[in-house]
Amino acid sequence: MIKEKKELTPEAAKEKALRLLEYRSHSEKELCRKLITAGAKPEDLPPIMDFLKEYGFLDDGEYAKRLAKDLQHLKKFGKRRISQELKQRGIRGEDLEAALSELDDEEEDALLPLLEQKLKGDFDKKNVDRAIRYFLYRGYGFDDIKACIDKLKSDFFED
Repeated sequence: MIKEKKELTPEAAKEKALRLLEYRSHSEKELCRKLITAGAKPEDLPPIMDFLKEYGFLDDGEYAKRLAKDLQHLKKFGKRRISQELKQRGIRGEDLEAALSELDDEEEDALLPLLEQKLKGDFDKKNVDRAIRYFLYRGYGFDDIKACIDKLKSDFFED
């Protein structure tokens, strides 16, 4: 039993957009995609987006900055992964650059305790390789990961 998709009027699409933004922030691309999925016509979207921007309900720049900080501090992602996540949500150009520039610069400072927790003093090749893959996926640079592992090894074997 397939549910038939209703076509939304421009006014209903605007109300739907406001309801979606009531629950959480969205990028313009995300919001457009959700409205089209709900049945809005693509040609009705530009005036709705203009209205939302005019009244401050939709701001890709602020959304990108908040999301980037959350991904860095809560999910412990590196800048590469944060950039990828923002691009996936439709953030491009100046907004992307501004969001990334506001992040903490020293990834090694954040990475060192995470690596220490992941390795737990076990510097077996298999365990180190697993940790490297894990943090590469999280968006950290290979050089940063390797430098932190070397520092942890020297501290661990110094004692």
